[in-house]
Amino acid sequence: MLPFIAGVAAGAVAVVAYNNNKKIRKSVDEGAKKAKKIAEDGLEKTKELAKDIKATIEDKVDSLKSKKTEKIEKKEEVANGK
Repeated sequence: MLPFIAGVAAGAVAVVAYNNNKKIRKSVDEGAKKAKKIAEDGLEKTKELAKDIKATIEDKVDSLKSKKTEKIEKKEEVANGK
């Protein structure tokens, strides 16, 4: 009895899906478009974040290099007796 009920239910779902295939297709297309838009927006935000991080790292490296150069110059001045 249970396989018969399962078969009837599966058949009913198939008929409903076939009758509503345009609505289902439209919903799937809209969902795909929304997912694509979200993915594109996420990619753009990620690119912007990567640029910001890169700029921050470059600034920090430049700052550290200038501090190191200053220390070396001070040591040379002390060594030369200035």
